[in-house]
Amino acid sequence: MKVEYMTFYMELRRREEKGREEGLKEGKAEGRWATLVELVHDGLLTVKEAAKRAGMSEEAFRKLVTH
Repeated sequence: MKVEYMTFYMELRRREEKGREEGLKEGKAEGRWATLVELVHDGLLTVKEAAKRAGMSEEAFRKLVTH
């Protein structure tokens, strides 16, 4: 019983850590996108340049700019 509990606990910890890492990655990406959107709004970057830096299509980036 103890072995099953510890295995279960270790799996929960692993999933929690993985979720935390994914959340940090998403937050960093969203922050980077927000900065690129601001640079486009300020006229310092074109949508094409910002989309390239964000690693997405111009169409997808335009959706970020309009929101």
